[in-house]
Amino acid sequence: MRLRAWAYRLTRSRHMKFRDLKLVVKQALSFGMILVIMAGANIFVIQKMAAIKREIEEVTANRLPRALAIADLNFNTAALRIQQLQNAFTADSVLQKQQKAAMIELINKIEANIDTYDQLKTAAEARHFYSAAESRLYGAFDQKWDKYQELTFTFFELLDDRQMANAVDLLNGEAQTVFNEFSIQLTELVNVTKQDANVAAQRAELTFRSARRVTTTLLLITFLLSAFLAAGLSRLIAIPALHLVAAAKGVAAGNLAVQLDSTRKDELGHLAQSFNQMTAALREAREKMQRQAEALQTINEELEEKTRHLQEQNAEIAQKNHDLENALQKLKRTQQQLVQSEKMASLGQLTAGIAHEINNPVNFVSANVNPLRRDLADLFDIIARYEEISAAAHLQEHFVSVNELKQKLDFSYVQQEVESLLNGIQEGAQRTADIVRGLRNFTRLDEDARKPADINKNIESTLLMLQHQLKNRVEVIKDFGNMPEIMCYPGKLNQALLNILSNASQAIEGRGKIFIKTLYDGEIVTISIKDTGKGMTEAVKQHIFEPFFTTKEIGEGTGLGLSITYGIIEAHDGNIEVYSEPGKGSEFVITLPAR
Repeated sequence: MRLRAWAYRLTRSRHMKFRDLKLVVKQALSFGMILVIMAGANIFVIQKMAAIKREIEEVTANRLPRALAIADLNFNTAALRIQQLQNAFTADSVLQKQQKAAMIELINKIEANIDTYDQLKTAAEARHFYSAAESRLYGAFDQKWDKYQELTFTFFELLDDRQMANAVDLLNGEAQTVFNEFSIQLTELVNVTKQDANVAAQRAELTFRSARRVTTTLLLITFLLSAFLAAGLSRLIAIPALHLVAAAKGVAAGNLAVQLDSTRKDELGHLAQSFNQMTAALREAREKMQRQAEALQTINEELEEKTRHLQEQNAEIAQKNHDLENALQKLKRTQQQLVQSEKMASLGQLTAGIAHEINNPVNFVSANVNPLRRDLADLFDIIARYEEISAAAHLQEHFVSVNELKQKLDFSYVQQEVESLLNGIQEGAQRTADIVRGLRNFTRLDEDARKPADINKNIESTLLMLQHQLKNRVEVIKDFGNMPEIMCYPGKLNQALLNILSNASQAIEGRGKIFIKTLYDGEIVTISIKDTGKGMTEAVKQHIFEPFFTTKEIGEGTGLGLSITYGIIEAHDGNIEVYSEPGKGSEFVITLPAR
């Protein structure tokens, strides 16, 4: 039925003027030829592009990866050769083991490169573009590599047997010859694959130029035909459309008396009729709206006055709420900081008292270890002298029970154990003294005046306070520079360092490391604290210094630690920066003026 209707309309159109045809018929007749030409051009270009794509896929999917695999082989074999030479002249056994492990890893990489190349070679042979020259060169290399691999393991055996001279002779002799031979073959393989890729690229270039010439010609024909058709259609479509646009502008300007010629039979004629009807309806509507507008104007003025009054009241209320919220936040922040400062001050007093009380018995133990060691040494000397006199006077038979008791008690082991126990006591006393000294340094939390302080010692004392968190879980790697004493608030600076190091420890799940580095460039002291924890997103990093912001569970943190830290660094005229990525840890960099 649709085909019959279309045929009937087309038959009737033969007896009609072209200007009266439907727009769809005009467009179909005008652009039909253009579509045919463009379709032919597209089919031609698609065929050429398919040929170019095949050439490019041949290069990118196989030839180029083969060349990269050969280049990796060349690089890894050269690296293996260098490692062998270094290993042959290394006297350190630990370093030899490390170098041997590195060489085995390089051999595994070379085998992986060979596997990759074999897979690409199989694919190339299946598509019939694997050259005989490349096959010959690769076969020769494969044989030489097997030979070189055997010589490598022989080299390992010579090193294990401490035959250094034979290992060096092997490297500089037969192994050198085999290495030179397959290195030349690898270089030739790279050149062959490069030449094959260049040939394929040239074929793609020729195909592209041919497609470009044909496409340019067809586009020129299409352009000329389109210009001709556009000129013809402009008189039938564009000119009536311009009249319609001008009439619409007149209506927009307020002239509702404008009329269009509606004698045409096409869509533009129907559109002109509709436009004339619309202007008539608009004239009636405008008159009615004018009457209604006069009635609504008074109501609008009253509503505007009330709205303005309400807006002023809302603005005043919003400003007061904003001021109250700011005051409340400041009050909360001040309260939390006062509580935190009071807690730290109380902790400082308690810690100072404990350190003082512990210091006395520790000093007693430290002072008595060496006299006890001397007294025991004197006793052991006396016993040794008794044994000498007994042996000289042949009195052993009178001391049989004594000798049996010494054997039963393992007297020599008792002497060693006594020495070991004394060393343990001395080391424990020393470690306790270090902890007490660190506690004394750390308890300077209530100092409000700037004083000279050693940054490195501050960090050491802070680490002592965190020893229970770090022990057997987090390794602290220190790189302290040569630091002068700087003017600062030592107690507050200790608190800032404690907050950052505590966060770094908590960010590490399981085992990890914290790297602490200090630098001095003559004017600025830089402190870097970097951890291997879970890191932060950019969104979290933007808010970490805000009061009460925390990523911990409810009840596990107040969100004030880094906020207080930021304030302490500002009080020192310093700066603190954060670098972090999720899964890569975080780094806090503090800079302080030295003077």
